[in-house]
Amino acid sequence: MKKTILILTISFSFFSINKMAGQAPTIKWWYNTNDASFGQPAAGDIDGDGKLELVFGCYRNDSCVYALNAEDGTLLWKYNTHPAGAEGCNDVAPIIYDVDNDGSLEVIVPSSCNPVTFCFNGLTGAIKWQCNTRGSDSPPAIADVDNDGKPEILHGEFGGYVICINAEDGSVSWEIPVDLNSWIQTAPTIVDLDNNGQLDFVVGTWNNNQLDSNKLYAYRGDNHTLLWTYAIRDLMYHGTAVADLDKDGKPELVIGSYSDTLYCINGENGTTKWKYAASGGYIGAPASIGDIDNDGNCEVVFVSGYKVTALTGTGSFKWQYIIPGYVGAFRGVVLADINNDSYLDVIFGTEAYSGTGGTVKALSGNNGTLLWSIDLSAHYGNLNFGFDNAPLVADFDNDDTLDVFVVGGYSEYPAFQNNYGRAYMLSASKGNGPDWLMFQQDVKRRSSLCIDSSSTVNELSKVNTLSVKIFPNPSNTFTTICFSNPQNENLTLLIYNSEGQVVRKMENVKGTEAALDNKNMKSGLYFIQLLNDSGIAGKGKFLIEE
Repeated sequence: MKKTILILTISFSFFSINKMAGQAPTIKWWYNTNDASFGQPAAGDIDGDGKLELVFGCYRNDSCVYALNAEDGTLLWKYNTHPAGAEGCNDVAPIIYDVDNDGSLEVIVPSSCNPVTFCFNGLTGAIKWQCNTRGSDSPPAIADVDNDGKPEILHGEFGGYVICINAEDGSVSWEIPVDLNSWIQTAPTIVDLDNNGQLDFVVGTWNNNQLDSNKLYAYRGDNHTLLWTYAIRDLMYHGTAVADLDKDGKPELVIGSYSDTLYCINGENGTTKWKYAASGGYIGAPASIGDIDNDGNCEVVFVSGYKVTALTGTGSFKWQYIIPGYVGAFRGVVLADINNDSYLDVIFGTEAYSGTGGTVKALSGNNGTLLWSIDLSAHYGNLNFGFDNAPLVADFDNDDTLDVFVVGGYSEYPAFQNNYGRAYMLSASKGNGPDWLMFQQDVKRRSSLCIDSSSTVNELSKVNTLSVKIFPNPSNTFTTICFSNPQNENLTLLIYNSEGQVVRKMENVKGTEAALDNKNMKSGLYFIQLLNDSGIAGKGKFLIEE
């Protein structure tokens, strides 16, 4: 009887919060898992159908990396990363990238319990390569740091190392010891620190035994020589945000620590720009940077304990939101105009705590007031349901409405057999975005909308700049592929089977039509990509039937 009363009470709370907010999103779909997800998912068109997919990993009771179709939550593929007889810990935010420049996206996931970094075929989930590591909780970053024309993957490792992996084949380019008394938990942030045209990277340490010995380390990317160090008291968990906050043409770095302090550091020489004492809550998540009040200057938004705080670019207080119930938001906030008022808003998920967590909230970036809140622990029906996962924001089903995706659950250790999880897609409202599609906003892990960078979608792949139509579909003897080509570009047409293998390649395609003879092609689903000099210009898929 008590259980029934509790469920009814929770359900009433869920709907009453929506009514009070007046603008709360609706649940579009959900997907159940066997454990919580940590960090943040990543989104990209990994199957070449012109629509985004969602990739995230789950903890020990589940041990899988999932790829879901974003428009409806159906499973594209999943992969269990644990070796036989052990559990897998997929704690790390994945990255999506075309690692070998073949026009198709791959998924990169470092694992911690199983010390391996995996590269998956985005379409099928098959392993493309794997690299043995020391284990990692550090989200990977990717860029051409050694100027060889090919991308490298950087991430921290247990034991105090940073590893650099050649992205095209998984071989180790180099590995350096940073602090052998620590772990490297932060994502490497890749940025040209001194504007010399050479990419550099920064990482922070997690030395739990000697808190005063923790530092932020800056290295050159091409030869990984040490540029400078900056002493930071206490642990650093997630990563660094980047922007030219003082408009001097050089980057500043913003990072928080468990000592309740947010640091702003000159990227060029590692000196202090300013500090902000958060007073009363450790800072685990990366800060997020954007012009939240449309004044032409960048602001810094961060979470300390149960408080979301916005600062000016000079470190002055702007506003603060106290999360009701003193609930934390450990994975930080994302920034996007989600209510179409032309101001960036602040979206985040809260942890589970005393029955008051498990919510997704949106604040006005301009003044920090609550726009809406939705209680997903109530929808799940368990007060222990919460979020150790930051949201993604995009129009995931192309209905001209922004959506919010986040994965929640419950996780304990060592009794991880009690764990559970659920992924939610929420339909918010019309808005101006921009999209936030991965941990720290881009593949260099800079956590900022105030840098001169293409959007994450364009950085990963240019999708559907040419419209594509295929008929007949399904087909048996032939297929005609029609496409717009206003510039009469010289295109390459690739045909992939459902396992991600290229089965047909047509080069020097011009005009607006290509005919495909299906002879010697087995029945099944096929994917096409049209490539121009800028990357993927169009995509589609078709079915061959016997």
